[in-house]
Amino acid sequence: MTTGISQLLLTFLGLLFCAGDVAILGVLLTWQERAPSPDTRRHRLLRTVLPLAVVLVGLLLLAFAQIMLLWSEL
Repeated sequence: MTTGISQLLLTFLGLLFCAGDVAILGVLLTWQERAPSPDTRRHRLLRTVLPLAVVLVGLLLLAFAQIMLLWSEL
């Protein structure tokens, strides 16, 4: 199987996207933990962190699936 430069470039971009996704999740969790009170932390968790984490993890899984499909021999 010959790998083209476009396949390698797409893989690099996909991995860069995954790393950025994990970094955003880390920032989001840090922001939630630095709330001044427990009530505010719980509010941030339920209103912001959980919905955004679901979206980000879904995008992360989608990116991994796309990278695997890119390298599969179909």
